[in-house]
Amino acid sequence: MAKKSPTPFSFGPGFVQDRGTIRVIAQLDELVDAGETESEIMKWVSGSWSQFSLDWSAVRLCQVVAPPQVFALGPDGQIMIGSSSGAPQEETLDDTMEGPEGRGPLRDLRWIGKHLYAVGMSRQVYRREGAGVWRHRDAGTVLPLGSKTVAGFNSIDGRSDDDLYAVGFGGQIWRCLNGNWRQIESPTNVVLHRVKVVRDDLAYACGQEGVLLRSRGGGWEQIDHDATEDDLWDLEWYRDRLYLAHDEGLLVLTGGDDLQAVKFGIRGAITCRHLHANDEILLSSGPKNILWTGDGKKWDEITP
Repeated sequence: MAKKSPTPFSFGPGFVQDRGTIRVIAQLDELVDAGETESEIMKWVSGSWSQFSLDWSAVRLCQVVAPPQVFALGPDGQIMIGSSSGAPQEETLDDTMEGPEGRGPLRDLRWIGKHLYAVGMSRQVYRREGAGVWRHRDAGTVLPLGSKTVAGFNSIDGRSDDDLYAVGFGGQIWRCLNGNWRQIESPTNVVLHRVKVVRDDLAYACGQEGVLLRSRGGGWEQIDHDATEDDLWDLEWYRDRLYLAHDEGLLVLTGGDDLQAVKFGIRGAITCRHLHANDEILLSSGPKNILWTGDGKKWDEITP
């Protein structure tokens, strides 16, 4: 079998729309090397790739089911909205100094409850209230303009609009109950990259130096392991198991709180960093590899 040529792209977060449709953020390496920031939203449909270009660097993707729309978030608050009804539309979260221009880049986009949420540096939180209408939902958490404190949210998640978690710099964990934010005691001070709320009484967060945290509905505890000291960039709940991504592979949390390396059954080195699960599919996207599984055992590579 001929050796596959290296991909000219580097891949960021992806999103599983359904079993036959996957989207992934990508950038052409030669453009990145030239200092360009444009990115591609790449779409895989039943084995074939297509792409749509943005003139800014997308950081997250999210799909809204009704009406069917795909949202891409840029660090400066840009939003691209794609749908089957026509040309892509663009929105801006906040183009004043109260937004990313004055408080720093955005980092995450999630559908929670009945709304889209975006979070970023200075502990910014936004909620989309309607077409083109984004409101600050960060009273009590956002830093004042001009603050020299280095703080921010990398990730947000929740089961409903009335109960949210956000995590980020300094190991900070914040919870928003019925619209009121408060900081939760954290067992770590390293940067947390991702939070996942599985159900009302179970949530996980991961971050630098292999740190993995768990909450069973109350406080947060650190899960001790010796699987890796590399940064854990992402986590996802799939088939009643927790999967975690680091740069060189995936780990799965067993019932005994052990982390076991995922065996892909694919020759050669694999890069991993981002995860997303939907419609019985788990997607892994890393700088140079895109892989998916429909059962947690057999993995297929679909890197363009």
